[in-house]
Amino acid sequence: MSKDFTLPKYGYKVKINSVAKQADGSAWLQQGGTVLLATAVSAPAKDFPGFFPLSVDYREQFSAAGKIPGGYFKREGRATDKEILTSRIIDRAIRPLFPKDYFNQVQIIITVYSVDKEHTTPTIASLAASLALSVSKIPFMGPIAITEVGRLDGKWVVDPSYEQSLESDVKITVAGTLEGICMVEGATNEISEKECVEALFLAHDAIKEVVVWQNDIVKQLGVPKEQVALVVDWNTWEKRTYDYLTAEKMQGLIGCNKTQRNAFIDDLKKGLFAQHEQDITAASDTQKKIIDYIFEEEFQVRATELICEGGKRADGRSFDQVRAISTEVGLLPFTHGSSLFTRGDTQSLATLTLGSGQDEQRIEDIMGGEVDGSFMLHYNFPPFSVGEVKPLRAPSRREVGHGHLAASAFKYILPDKESFPYTIRIVSDILESDGSSSMATVCSSTMAFLNGGVPIKDMVGGVAMGLLKSKKSDFTVLTDISGFEDAFGLMDFKVAGTEKGITAIQMDIKYKGGLEKDVFANALEKARVGRLHILGKMKEVMSKPNENLSELVPQVVTFKIDTDKIGAVIGSGGKVIRQIIEATGTTIDIESDGTVKIFGQPGAGTDLAVMWVKTLAGQIKKGSLYDGIVRRTAQFGLFVEIVPGKDGLVHISAIPRENQQDLDKNYPIGMKCRVEVIEYDSELDRVRLKIVS
Repeated sequence: MSKDFTLPKYGYKVKINSVAKQADGSAWLQQGGTVLLATAVSAPAKDFPGFFPLSVDYREQFSAAGKIPGGYFKREGRATDKEILTSRIIDRAIRPLFPKDYFNQVQIIITVYSVDKEHTTPTIASLAASLALSVSKIPFMGPIAITEVGRLDGKWVVDPSYEQSLESDVKITVAGTLEGICMVEGATNEISEKECVEALFLAHDAIKEVVVWQNDIVKQLGVPKEQVALVVDWNTWEKRTYDYLTAEKMQGLIGCNKTQRNAFIDDLKKGLFAQHEQDITAASDTQKKIIDYIFEEEFQVRATELICEGGKRADGRSFDQVRAISTEVGLLPFTHGSSLFTRGDTQSLATLTLGSGQDEQRIEDIMGGEVDGSFMLHYNFPPFSVGEVKPLRAPSRREVGHGHLAASAFKYILPDKESFPYTIRIVSDILESDGSSSMATVCSSTMAFLNGGVPIKDMVGGVAMGLLKSKKSDFTVLTDISGFEDAFGLMDFKVAGTEKGITAIQMDIKYKGGLEKDVFANALEKARVGRLHILGKMKEVMSKPNENLSELVPQVVTFKIDTDKIGAVIGSGGKVIRQIIEATGTTIDIESDGTVKIFGQPGAGTDLAVMWVKTLAGQIKKGSLYDGIVRRTAQFGLFVEIVPGKDGLVHISAIPRENQQDLDKNYPIGMKCRVEVIEYDSELDRVRLKIVS
């Protein structure tokens, strides 16, 4: 059934199942001049996958903004980081909202077909995805809505425009249902925990309005949901497994390290299968996989009960205890900065590299705004970090997402370009992982900055929080969760920041009900305490940046020239500036406002490049000396090239008397000679010289 709906307060117009009608659900959503299509399609899995096979793909067509893609191939290629990050936000928001025993393949595709450069597309894309699922047969337990919270002039702004978002010093994306918040991601300028909670629930008020609208649409359309059908009696095996995993059997979990814990779980599973050997033997391979999955689920339930009611975590820590921390800096002698940060069994090696403006990442964006590519943080998660054998491929979505989160933590902490004009790249290689490797990346990156002498405004640390709840206990917050706790907890709450406040936040909630405000406040307060503890351990190694950059880092000289002289420095087709770069071994960046940045090793080459550029820009002083080259002779004197593309006149009266008679013989074309500036006419851009030697 095709039908149109509107939500005037937010300017939403949606056409349900009017296009892409062969999909299980489709939503053609418009806000202002921005138009997206979201489709939802499901299909039975060929085999039991052992996880919910959901895929979300958000794509932007450059034609939506009246653009043709740059580069040699004039069509959209692999997903950009922005597309990957938007896809991840939608995936993380909707993934918990499917039945626990539903394993059909589900694919969500959202495509941007028109963009007005006023409304931010990730928010609209999430709503379109929710609508497509909600009006389909797929048993989605939503709907959800997503909104953004910004801060302008100290005041909160819900659902800011694109321009407002660029000006805001807070950018938090919040997803939720009618009952509560289910996903958070954002970068902030050292806000307090209280301000963070305020922003989250301000966003939730707006979310509820949009969810109510979607519920009305679903009610009007009345599309029946498909029933979940499995080849095993799920409830029977749940009860069998739960009854088998008694408190006595589970006691062996406490105090185990990662290897011991895996062996303990394997032994428990073998015991269950032995107890029900007859049924297991008669089961098909698919049925055995489902029973194995049910065991994992019920083990997590029992582990939660054991920890919540026993007051001690699986590795023996208390609820608020951070794992052991060690930090080493400067361990890579030929890098610009390095750090190895270890917390428990999670280890991040961060490497710092400083480059010129030409090393900046060039980013095309359909919104048309300038995307700053002067800071890059790349996160790598090799398979050996968790003891696995897997082929090395291009960065995964998870690696892109974790790198983006860690980079967000430094958005308001890095020095500005005027005071520190380098392009900055951090590479974090996870050498060992047992949970919270993204927050380890934040810590190792901070220490690499300090080791490399980057004048960051403050030290940044990060910690991941978890949440447990058993039938008999209230919500229990865990500080610095391990990979095991992340797997069965109800919340993964990553918080990065300085001693003053929060700089980045990411939260995913598996709990299908709503969490009250005091749960968030409690988690954020414990995260603050944990973060301060981690920063204290980091400060025992280094507490401020090294005073000097590494000798391996190129020197940078910055100065300004008149904008009308930029063309003279660059030359026709870039000929002059290329000649300077090749001759001096430097890199030169010239900005539209006349700012010149020259990067090179300290010494004669950099000094020469500075002098040449300043000369071409008309910054010529009387008495300056040049090693020139004779380019032309005339009856009245010589024309000497003092720098590439710039000649000066040596009048015959400024030439030694004994050499005045035969200029062609005494000063052949191409001859090198030392000259001194005796006069410079800035209005006519003419230089008068005299021969020195």
